[in-house]
Amino acid sequence: MNAIRTIIVWLQAFALSLALSFAVTHQAAAIEVEAEGAAAILNNNMAGARKQALLNAQRNAVEQGVGVILDSKSLSENFQLIRDKVLTSSQGFVRRYSIVSEGVTADKNSYRIKIKASVSQDLLKDRLSALRILHQAMGNKRVMVVYHSDNPNALDRTHGANRAALQTIRDALNSAGFRLFNEAATERVYRQIERAARVDRPVDDLIAMALDQRADLLVRFENIAGQRGPKGGLFSAAFATIRISVFETTTGRQVSDSQAEGKQLLQARAGPYDWEKGLADAAIKAARQASDETTDKIAKYYRQVGDEGFNYLIVFRGFNDDEKDLILDHLESTPGFTNLSELKNTIDYLEVELFSSQEASRLRRMLRAGLKEKGIQLQTQSTARNRLVFSNPDARQ
Repeated sequence: MNAIRTIIVWLQAFALSLALSFAVTHQAAAIEVEAEGAAAILNNNMAGARKQALLNAQRNAVEQGVGVILDSKSLSENFQLIRDKVLTSSQGFVRRYSIVSEGVTADKNSYRIKIKASVSQDLLKDRLSALRILHQAMGNKRVMVVYHSDNPNALDRTHGANRAALQTIRDALNSAGFRLFNEAATERVYRQIERAARVDRPVDDLIAMALDQRADLLVRFENIAGQRGPKGGLFSAAFATIRISVFETTTGRQVSDSQAEGKQLLQARAGPYDWEKGLADAAIKAARQASDETTDKIAKYYRQVGDEGFNYLIVFRGFNDDEKDLILDHLESTPGFTNLSELKNTIDYLEVELFSSQEASRLRRMLRAGLKEKGIQLQTQSTARNRLVFSNPDARQ
């Protein structure tokens, strides 16, 4: 009997040890902070003020967590991006919290809450890592945003709701580190579309137009909007469905495709101005959600590409078949060149695609030096972004 009791005690102690060990490990992946939040009491809505104060407290807790992970320089340089992409969804990073104190302020105008929160360090690190990759990988990408739709229910490009959606999309891309084309450059593309007088303009044509303007990425969006009357109810409603598609201009590859819906309630007897504003507000909501999803997908795409290196299109002009075979053999056997694809091979012309960890200038020097050893001279014609064009200096012009 004593032996059984001893075993039971030992098992209980062992279980407690495991629990404590798990708690310590679990705790190590969390950041414990105290944070306060406050919100104004509007129209005596105490419950609403309390809810907002709690959300503000959680956001402040997450902001402290970010400060633990990042140094002050990184925090200040990326604060706009962190505020937009992390702090706006702060609840997802708070594992648990307890209320230390709460109540109405002395002036009776605000509600204040103080919490003790456990912020997930792992989730924050994953999110911040993704954002840094996005910011660094995309910081020098030139992006053209174009509104175009062949859907008969889509709003006209010049509609106020589309202007509001466009600004929301541009703000999101700008915060993520993209370089955006100004309105004048985009208008040139619109004029090309209008001159062609084709409603169903293929996306390949739009990509070609964006490439002609030296854009790296084409962002195409459309807005399918609608409105619903009260039908005996108290409210009308404006709807917007925003779809955003992203394409690489040099390869034509689709990088992402995102869609989101927005809704804005209006008074039952909404007038023309109310409808216009409602459609704009609905479009902003949908555009914000679709933009966040788009930037996340672009980040994922370029993280995958980043594992292979930079994407290059390389053209060799003026070489005969034997020389082209030597060029291909060299590219296939050179360490650091991956995913080699022969895109076009015609008389005196060879076009290939490959991935390399080298920057364009370094890649150009490597190719010239490596092929020179094989008796092939390269003359550089152009090095525009990720497109390198070489010619044979000995070929007849």
